[in-house]
Amino acid sequence: MKDKYNLTLEQNIFRAKRNLVDNVYANARMEGINITFPQTMAILEGINVSELKVDEIQCILNLRDAWKYVINNINCKFNLDFICKINEYVARNESLE
Repeated sequence: MKDKYNLTLEQNIFRAKRNLVDNVYANARMEGINITFPQTMAILEGINVSELKVDEIQCILNLRDAWKYVINNINCKFNLDFICKINEYVARNESLE
C-alpha cells in the first residue's frame, strides 16, 4: 500500500496553494474575525465584502501574503529572521514596527 502522506516538495507546495483559502479562513477565525468561508474567498478574489471592516479585510490580505511568502520561500532556512518576515506580512499596517 502506497504511503499517501509521503509527498514530494512539489506535491506539498501544490497542496498548500490549493488550500490557501482554507488556511487563510482558519487563520482569520483564530485572529477573531467573524468571517465566513465564502466571504474569505470573495476577498481573495478581489471582491469587496461590505459586512466587514476595512481592518478585517486588511488582515485577510495580510494572511494571504504571509502564506504566499512561506510557499514561495519554502527552501529558505527556518530561523528567527524567517519568522520575523512572516510576522511582518501578517502585521503589516497594523503594528507600530
